[in-house]
Amino acid sequence: MTTGSGKVAGSPKGQERTMEESQTLVDRADAWQQHHRGSAFLVAVLLRYREDRGRDYGVLLTYYGFVSLFPLLMVLVTVLGIVLDHNAELRDRILDSVFARIPVLGVQLRDSTTGLSSSGWLLVIGLLVAIWSGLAVAKRAEDALNLQWGVPRFPLPSFVDTQLRAVGALAVIGGGIVVGTTATSVAAALPGLPWEGRLVGGMVAIAVNIAMLIVFYRVLLRSAVRWSELLPGGVTGGIALWGLQIIGASYVGRVVAGASDVYGTFAVVFGLLVWIALLARVTMLASEINVVRARQFWPRSLAGTASTPGDRRAVAQTAEKEVFVPGWLGSRRGAENLGP
Repeated sequence: MTTGSGKVAGSPKGQERTMEESQTLVDRADAWQQHHRGSAFLVAVLLRYREDRGRDYGVLLTYYGFVSLFPLLMVLVTVLGIVLDHNAELRDRILDSVFARIPVLGVQLRDSTTGLSSSGWLLVIGLLVAIWSGLAVAKRAEDALNLQWGVPRFPLPSFVDTQLRAVGALAVIGGGIVVGTTATSVAAALPGLPWEGRLVGGMVAIAVNIAMLIVFYRVLLRSAVRWSELLPGGVTGGIALWGLQIIGASYVGRVVAGASDVYGTFAVVFGLLVWIALLARVTMLASEINVVRARQFWPRSLAGTASTPGDRRAVAQTAEKEVFVPGWLGSRRGAENLGP
């Protein structure tokens, strides 16, 4: 078989020409995305997400989030049962609002989650186990965020500092859920304003998500990051989390419905894992938006045939966080001036 130029397609020269043409198309596509602001930024975020092991940390957050969910829900049920012992209606309303934030699966979780014993050492031990499991999620998120921002691996943070940051992150998430749930319930109950109430409730939920993400990022970061640098990812992530709450219900519902015929009751577990995985990836991708924008890690080269300024800055940060040890090289300026 011959090509239009008379050369055999299977010959070494024909294969070489085909490879050159393919490479030319890739280079053109790469050059196009680099010269368009939106596509260049999106490519840079996705590349940096892969370089910062975003998928690996997403799996870790999904695992620890799933393990910690039921103990934390048991703590919530127990605490509300003690505090609101004489106001069962308010207690049930708060629990229904919290479980409603978990699409499709909230009803099953509401029916299957019971509280801990409200007296004795069993309550103390149960609370400690639940808090420990929740701290594991926050600490994995802390590792991921500091890796994204290029915080040097050394010196390692103290045990006390790590625990305090994790506790602060849990407090932020818990406070955000309480505030968002309360505000949404109040807005939805506005008399004579059915759709207006839902609209206000949605806007409040988005605002709470944005504030919660920004504070969550800042609490866990061991670097001097300005609040304004956390705003773009906070806004994007806050809207995306609200969208998952609204649109994700149908997706998770299809996962559960498709698996129920084969796995029965285990379908809820699979659906819950999918839901937590989506939340983890949205949170990490939103943080990566902040990093790429603040550190100007764009445009990036997809083909890898030519190094861009964004590529060089990204490589420099990766090298610095792996080898820079304060006090060992004397100063950051001394590290930068080291020759090959």
